[in-house]
Amino acid sequence: METTIQKDSRLKKELGLLQLTALGVGAIIGAGIFIAPAAVASLAGPLDIFSWIVGGLAMAIIALFYAELGSLKPTTSGFYVYAKETSGEFTGFISGWGTFLSYATTVPIELFTIMLYLSSFVSGLTTNSIIPVFGSVSVLSYRGLALAISLLWLLTLINIIGVKYGGWYATITTGLKLAALFSFIGGGLFFIHPSNYGLFVPRDQAGTGVLLGVSATVFSYMGFRQPTDVGGEAKNGNKIVPLATLLSIAVATAVYLAVSIVFTGMVNWSAMGIPKGAWSSIPSEYTLAQVATSNGGLALGLLITIGIIISALGTAGVFTTTTARVPYQMAENGTLSKVHGKYATPYVSLLVIAVFQTFLIAFSIGYWALYYVSAISGVMSYGISGPLAAMIYRARGGKPGFRVPFGEFLAPLGFVAASFLIYWSGWPYTGYGVGFVITGLFAYLIATRKRGLLAAAREMYKAGWLLVYLIGLILLSYVGPSSFNGQNIIQFPYDEITVLAFSLAVYYTAYKSSPGKTGGSD
Repeated sequence: METTIQKDSRLKKELGLLQLTALGVGAIIGAGIFIAPAAVASLAGPLDIFSWIVGGLAMAIIALFYAELGSLKPTTSGFYVYAKETSGEFTGFISGWGTFLSYATTVPIELFTIMLYLSSFVSGLTTNSIIPVFGSVSVLSYRGLALAISLLWLLTLINIIGVKYGGWYATITTGLKLAALFSFIGGGLFFIHPSNYGLFVPRDQAGTGVLLGVSATVFSYMGFRQPTDVGGEAKNGNKIVPLATLLSIAVATAVYLAVSIVFTGMVNWSAMGIPKGAWSSIPSEYTLAQVATSNGGLALGLLITIGIIISALGTAGVFTTTTARVPYQMAENGTLSKVHGKYATPYVSLLVIAVFQTFLIAFSIGYWALYYVSAISGVMSYGISGPLAAMIYRARGGKPGFRVPFGEFLAPLGFVAASFLIYWSGWPYTGYGVGFVITGLFAYLIATRKRGLLAAAREMYKAGWLLVYLIGLILLSYVGPSSFNGQNIIQFPYDEITVLAFSLAVYYTAYKSSPGKTGGSD
């Protein structure tokens, strides 16, 4: 038996504060924290803590506005609804498309990570391959593909049975992964090399190193939107969605800072076989487990390895839940919005997404390749469906239960922060990530083909600022300084000033062009 959902009210409202917070923390603290510290340290050295702080602050500002939006309008897949209602259909579609790409690639990333770590105990799960641009990468063997795809479909089945089970699944795995991380933090204190904190990178590389390091933290902060995205299935959503959002990012940020400090101190130069202080020589995939075992902490390393698997499974489960809500919400009354008559879950959407993710896993090209597509496409949607949307709702007379203080200042700052998080990824990764988002233009034309090309063109014209924004970010990254892999036409720090001015111009153009505002924005 199947039913077509008209409104969110027909989904079961079974998620409470604990489950919503677990969904957020479970999505934020994923396999990335077990890998990203090495990449950040290799770019910024002992200044890596500032990369995590900047990344956390940027996401916190954006998260505050999602908390406000959640208190104003708790709804399934708010990323699409907020952008569509405030900036038009095309903007909403592109925001949804960016989020879809981010969510859809996250599950393959997590499952790929599981296979990578299991390969230390089970042979034949991965193999090396040479591909254009990225060079030598680890890809899944036939055995690894079979196991990863089996896990994917198992998670899909769990979510078809009901989001209630997905929520409690996230609660359990979140607790277990936090226990593993706290064990690393506590146990790692016995292996600290204090001199590491004084081995700074060269002064002329410090600034750009910290900013490049920020880009490596983005994926580790991505999950803060989960409470808002499934807000339509929460009990008393107006009150608990904002609180769950803030709790999620607060817990994750505190854990990341502690892990970063301990990791930096634990780097064992002699065991790694690299000169002392040569931070750039640290492999970008050097894990917490490896840094523990390099100091003789074999038991700690094993515990972290188990934590990696649990963490990745937890995050994959969370994103299996929320990825399906993207086409569900965007489809409105179409086929993808059908839900199961017994379990009240969007089973058609879950099945379609699982097929797409199976394809991604089968043709996976490695962790960091998928990372940039996931991080950049997700961050892009943050600005246009978060701070910008919140301020437009305010100007239309919206009265949220939770109101971000100093919104007129923090909203454009949040939009600018999203721009910098994309720009700091560096060329050509900015081009890849934003380029994937731009493919949403063709998806939009296909989705609206029954209304004709002229109708679609009108909608795109209304959102002309968005097209300028996306193309502008690609061009700015290309002409940026060589330290960001650009053509060095605009050098540091003038590139930062340029991105700031460009982002503010786009923000205020988008805000002023939105119809229906009745007064001030704050």
